[in-house]
Amino acid sequence: MADDTTGSLGRGLDVLLAMAGGAGPAPGSVIAERLGRHRVQVARTLQSLVAAGMVARDPVGLTYDLDWRLHSQAVRVVRARLMAEGPQVLREASEATGAATFLAEVRGDGSVAFAEHVPTGLSWAGRSYPLYCDDAGQALLWDCGRDELDIVFANTEFIAYGPNSPRDVGQFAERLAAARERGYSVADEESEPAVFAVAAPVRDFTGEVICALHTEGPSRELAPLAEEHGRLIAELAARLSATLGHGATRT
Repeated sequence: MADDTTGSLGRGLDVLLAMAGGAGPAPGSVIAERLGRHRVQVARTLQSLVAAGMVARDPVGLTYDLDWRLHSQAVRVVRARLMAEGPQVLREASEATGAATFLAEVRGDGSVAFAEHVPTGLSWAGRSYPLYCDDAGQALLWDCGRDELDIVFANTEFIAYGPNSPRDVGQFAERLAAARERGYSVADEESEPAVFAVAAPVRDFTGEVICALHTEGPSRELAPLAEEHGRLIAELAARLSATLGHGATRT
């Protein structure tokens, strides 16, 4: 009996993780394909999860999705893990680069730092900056296509806060494409004169970008180290993403 219970629990968790890592509601056959398991076996597990209130079934589309309560709990768990693990990553990034380091997220049409490690002691947490020229803006919009960027910046006035601020959405899109190619974004005198930054996206178990890890400091000191710091920030962002379940697999 214990073995049966353990096996059922494991199968249920596998199905939940497969659903959480997908792109929204999916038929049972698709979930079974993700797991590489027989459809009948997965169908039985889904029925049990629906009965337990952990999964919702759309009777019209015949698709399955995580129950909203499970989504809500997952978000809380991810946030708690992020706030627990983030400070150590920020310290490591700051010690390695000598720069101030931040975790920033999208709020409205701006980027706001919600965690930081600032050697000078001057806090920037809670301040909002325009996404198009903020140090973390490109990383936060990492997965956006041009159509989505047009929507995001539909009512944005591209004010030049620094000599290299993007002039329009087209120029932002070009810089974002270059950032994806290299694996990290670079902002040199975009948010304000003489300020340089690198950033990389942090993802959760669903694959969504939930925040950005970035550095900030004087251009004259940090610009020559852009490639070195960029690789480091990308690696640390990937490590933080892994602690939030991104890329996790079960056998």
